[in-house]
Amino acid sequence: MALGTLTIHHDYESGTTVEGTTRNSPAHVALRAHPSWTWSRYATAWLLRSSRHRQSKPYAVAEIESVLTEAGYTVERDIDDTMPSVEQQETDLADRMDDRADRLTERSGKHQATADATRAKADYVFHNIPMGQPLLVDHYSYKADRNRRERAWNQLGKSIKQGEYADELARRAETASHHMGARHNPVTVANRIEKQEADRRRLQRELDGEPGWVTEADEHGQPRHLWGIRHPGEERAVYLRREITTLTEQVDYWKGVYAQLQAEGKASTLGPDTVSKGDWVLYNSMWMRVRRVNKKSVTVPNPVFPPPRPGEKEATWTVAWHKLRGHRTTEQMPPEVVEAYEAPGTDRIN
Repeated sequence: MALGTLTIHHDYESGTTVEGTTRNSPAHVALRAHPSWTWSRYATAWLLRSSRHRQSKPYAVAEIESVLTEAGYTVERDIDDTMPSVEQQETDLADRMDDRADRLTERSGKHQATADATRAKADYVFHNIPMGQPLLVDHYSYKADRNRRERAWNQLGKSIKQGEYADELARRAETASHHMGARHNPVTVANRIEKQEADRRRLQRELDGEPGWVTEADEHGQPRHLWGIRHPGEERAVYLRREITTLTEQVDYWKGVYAQLQAEGKASTLGPDTVSKGDWVLYNSMWMRVRRVNKKSVTVPNPVFPPPRPGEKEATWTVAWHKLRGHRTTEQMPPEVVEAYEAPGTDRIN
């Protein structure tokens, strides 16, 4: 016998929710025990964690649908994966970060005011105790005086904890206010583009089919495992196409952002066409000599190790082009720096 009908709903603003539950019902118990779901006062429904402002997660939806069906419910789906443009998503994120910073700043002020008031109560007691006045054990006021001092000490400790929490809220507010600036840091943007392109290639390989063990039935109907090309199922293929489309939109947007940063002189424009072997590049406030020019990076000496002595192999590392901050030819470098850089035993970090 079905216990009722529940709806798994998803949209960009609300996220993935389970609607129609009642308190202490089997669905309530199952969702409360699941680590991925939490009660949302904002949505007044059970919310899948990290599901707001993004597309639905088919496997998480299928999992909770199976759990609720086994509990005796009829489950319906209402999934809307419509997403705004990437530019609009970034605008919405900036607005949310501004709102978060304002809320945290307001909360920090309230907690600091509470801490100051609590501290004032403790100070009032301590200021009314004569300097060096001990507890008068045999006096009739001993018990009241002891309790008064204990309350004051407790209030003092409480005010310190309240002040620390106010400072933590202020720190969070400052972090939120700097979020979009950090998000548009040139190195961060370039790293994001690289990761999104790598994710897109990985999903495309899976969609096209990858080498792997394929299970099929033999002439007797028994399963056998053969090495071949493994293709995703239809449901998985739909998910992969959706994710590839989303990643393509994000890559195109962030490439535009990075191009704008380059035009403004905030992002590196260096590459194999502008840097040659023997030139100097600036990385982490250190000028390093180029040992090899690669397609995506440049090879430079590892500054942790001194220049090699005759017969020794030099330790090197690679630095991505977008992490470089400057470029000079040998003629543009001070001669004493060039000479000292190659001298055995030189501290290249300084």
